[in-house]
Amino acid sequence: MKRFKKRILPSLLSTLMVAGLTVVSFPQLGDGSLVNTVTAHAASNYGLPSNTEDGLMLHAYRWKFTDIKNTLPQIAEAGYKSIQVSPVQGIKATTGEWWLLYQPTNYAIGNVELGTESDFKALCQEAEKYGIKIIVDVVLNHVAEGNSPGTWSDAVDSSLKRSELYHNQGTINSYQDRYEVTQKNMGGLPDLATQRTDIQDMHINFLNKLIDAGADGFRFDGAKHIETNKGEDAGKSWSGNYWDRVLGNLKNKDSLYLFGEVLPDKGDNEQAYLTYYDITAHGYGGQLRYAVTSKNLTGLGAIWHYDTVLNPSKSFVYVENHDDYENGSSRSLGLWERQMAYSIIAARAQVTTRYFARPFETYWNQPDIVAVNKFHNAMVGENEYLRWTRNETMIIERGTKGMVIVNVGGDTYIDSATNLKDGTYTNKASANTTLYVSNGRITGYVPGGKVIVLYNEETSPTEPSNPTDPVTSETVSFNPSIPVVGKTVTVTYNATNRSLHGSSNVIAHWGYDGWKGVTDTVMTPKGNNVWEVTLTVPSAATSKLDIVFTNGSSWDNNNSNNWSVAVNTGATEETDPVPTTTLSYSPTSPEAGSEITITYYAANRPLEGSSKVIAHWGYDGWKGVTDTVMTSKGNNIWQVTLTVPSAATSKLDIVFTDGTTWDNNNSQDWSIAVKVPEPLPTLSWTLADKKVTIKYNAEGRSLQGSSNVKIHWGYDGWKGVTDTAMTSKGNNLWEVTLDVPSAASSKLDLVFTDGSKWDNNNSQDWSISLK
Repeated sequence: MKRFKKRILPSLLSTLMVAGLTVVSFPQLGDGSLVNTVTAHAASNYGLPSNTEDGLMLHAYRWKFTDIKNTLPQIAEAGYKSIQVSPVQGIKATTGEWWLLYQPTNYAIGNVELGTESDFKALCQEAEKYGIKIIVDVVLNHVAEGNSPGTWSDAVDSSLKRSELYHNQGTINSYQDRYEVTQKNMGGLPDLATQRTDIQDMHINFLNKLIDAGADGFRFDGAKHIETNKGEDAGKSWSGNYWDRVLGNLKNKDSLYLFGEVLPDKGDNEQAYLTYYDITAHGYGGQLRYAVTSKNLTGLGAIWHYDTVLNPSKSFVYVENHDDYENGSSRSLGLWERQMAYSIIAARAQVTTRYFARPFETYWNQPDIVAVNKFHNAMVGENEYLRWTRNETMIIERGTKGMVIVNVGGDTYIDSATNLKDGTYTNKASANTTLYVSNGRITGYVPGGKVIVLYNEETSPTEPSNPTDPVTSETVSFNPSIPVVGKTVTVTYNATNRSLHGSSNVIAHWGYDGWKGVTDTVMTPKGNNVWEVTLTVPSAATSKLDIVFTNGSSWDNNNSNNWSVAVNTGATEETDPVPTTTLSYSPTSPEAGSEITITYYAANRPLEGSSKVIAHWGYDGWKGVTDTVMTSKGNNIWQVTLTVPSAATSKLDIVFTDGTTWDNNNSQDWSIAVKVPEPLPTLSWTLADKKVTIKYNAEGRSLQGSSNVKIHWGYDGWKGVTDTAMTSKGNNLWEVTLDVPSAASSKLDLVFTDGSKWDNNNSQDWSISLK
């Protein structure tokens, strides 16, 4: 949440009659008739996924709880699995500004803008009947601002009016400084001391109260402003156990969907937050908006978060959020641009996608949006293959079942590789068009500025009205679909709307295994621009037949890509399965210092047919660049096993080459997110049999690099003070085993020194409880 200029917005429902907008009529539920018709299996009735993270979320921004409740049937029918409600906490004024919701005064449910606690409970109870989950936006790192920066509002609850509950460190000057980001105020908003257990207890109680009321998950506003004890925060003076303790004490935690607002910047520490929940891919929203308005979709494969590529399964994605809208960075974006951008992310695999319902609009249930939503829900569990037929046209393919084509350019004819099953596919969105799949190719016209949603194909084309004039939808087909060496194959070519349309003769110009034994064979006309020829597959063929078509002057060579079909040589040995993505890897979340196996599928890529492929790779923005030869697995599949450098902190960078030609993911490169092993705590200990073994990690502390370290210790408030030398374990780790004094009754007190410098836990000392 960012606070910018204040702006008064009237309530949502009072403006639904704005000219040109579709208005949803809210059903009256007072008689209970609708309730009685809804069954416990409503989610399956609407085709909604079982898990929140697999579904789509509607951001019901500033909607009243009662209005959401009354709109649940339409929301379920539109394909949304979950609804994000605005912050439910108390607010300091009733003047209607949007930002008031992000300046809470308490940890209670209900405010004058959204409704009462009873309204919220009724919403959650009703949503369950439709299989819809309610996600609450919670504001936990600050309270409402008073009359001067850094002071609390008079409206803040009395339990929060204690100076020691706040960091009191002034205003953030640099959002790239982790100390300032986590310990100072955003603008004038008083920043809570979230390391304190009493603050944590307030938040635990509040979140559990929401769960008891029916909440199914949370968006943590300003999450990166609450410190962690990992990554960039590990061992630092400001580190704290907030997230471990608060999340660890939530009721029904494994059933909740959690995500945090971690805006991308140098000091965002995103790898630490990713260990707790999904994070907002806020920068990707900006990429989407720019890509659609500039009509170049080619850079949308990787989900960038500052200088890191996020794993889709940990990415919470959207075109715009409330800050983008209210602060003006996305407000000028029209409905068409938002629909096109949303269609891309709603069609993708693994990500959790949210649609922002702007005030005064009901475009969230427009036909094209609903069509993509239902596609998303039908494709849960299917993998993803992204293709671009040109800058303006992106294909999101899901397994072998369906695809979404987003075309931000003009009308275009598609003839592309595909994994879809053969058949006829009619668009389920608003544009009237049909595409055809045969032998790994999809063909057909895509109207300009439209989204095309294809799945649930018809398994057999419509019978032609005249059997002597056949109709075929595929440009090129082979029968059998995998020809056998030494046997015949019938090739059918449909010249309709192709360069040879209307030709009086057509010749098949063909060869094998990369244009060996080139031959020209006259084809037979079958009517309706369909031509046919029967060929014998040469016995010397080992991999494929190659073919194009000509009438003697004009050529159809598949837009310079030619056509080819794999041949069966009769070999019976097992082969590796054909990948469905250009790049895949295992494990999907490699750790620094561990091994990763990377698979590169060169089919329909610049390196297709190469005799060798080299992985050109580095880490964290191309550090330590290395070339490693890959192993061919056949069928354009290449594989290599690498060791992730232990110095890697965010990602592996990789492209591929055969020594001359490169595949660099359309100038975007590929990146694989790397997990950093959990950092060791500054202090740890094992207490047993009146002995205590103490481990001290000096990494990032005042004694880092010291050649000797002593533990300066005592008991029960520094009685019996003693200095004991510690043993170096390497890498700034030191260890010592002490005998617990028999007089000690409650605790050991300790700090560390090298004889000149001290580490006293920022003047707090350390203690080890003996109870």
